[in-house]
Amino acid sequence: MRVELNHGRGAQPLYVQLADALQAHIAAEHLKPGDLLPSETVLASENRLSRATVIKAFDTLIDRGVVTRRQGKGTFVSALPMERQLPQFNSFSEHVHGLGLTPGSTLLAFEMLAPGAPDRPASAFERELPSDSLPEQTLVLVERLRTVGAEPVGLHRTLVPADIAERIGLTEPNAARPDFSFYDALRRNGIHLNSGDESLAAINASAEDAELLGVEEGTALIEIVRASRDTEGRLIEVVRARYLGTQYLYHITFAPSTPGEDHDTTTNRTGTRTGGGLADAERLRR
Repeated sequence: MRVELNHGRGAQPLYVQLADALQAHIAAEHLKPGDLLPSETVLASENRLSRATVIKAFDTLIDRGVVTRRQGKGTFVSALPMERQLPQFNSFSEHVHGLGLTPGSTLLAFEMLAPGAPDRPASAFERELPSDSLPEQTLVLVERLRTVGAEPVGLHRTLVPADIAERIGLTEPNAARPDFSFYDALRRNGIHLNSGDESLAAINASAEDAELLGVEEGTALIEIVRASRDTEGRLIEVVRARYLGTQYLYHITFAPSTPGEDHDTTTNRTGTRTGGGLADAERLRR
């Protein structure tokens, strides 16, 4: 793939020119999400550049969220960007379908976890007090790799009470179906989520997560943990999602709770979460 580069004095650095040219090529839809870019060696040879210059150009595109490097496989065009308005309760599949994109899912684990099981993850379920009507609960754990098109974008681990899983048909074969929607299954069986708590953290990919997502160990991820309750206040799900940090945007709008107060001096502010989802590519590339 040959690109026009200006080698003259005062021109932009060659790696910036190459990054801009590749980004323009992608934007013109000559390359689509999930497509493999030419290798560093090929681009260097065809454009009479050092391999170090090409690597720096690729690093620039990764920082912009345009491409993703998969260890041992190459550099790929990033998945189409997504952004959703929050708060709302819908599944990954519903959200992606709503954007006209194709969601994908690979089942990584399906386990029944009894109370006190040594491999049972710590979660909000462990903080729920048992009662006569709701003793300590066996949980179903479902872990899935999530993709948009062919591009890995995140890992989802969901914990659900075993009786709820049975009621909605959350079996291992159903969990493995790419078209299975957990939230749709809840609604169809008369279970309606009414409230939830969500926390956000920046983490680095473990060796296991990095291998599944096709990135290097230590790559930045956004971790979201959500606990959702039904209209009776029962805890129905705890989700731990890890998204590639280059593709997730979390937007918060702050406003004084009393009209006319100064934003910098007021001590009585409220925060409203207005957006979240896979990031708007243009905003990431600025």
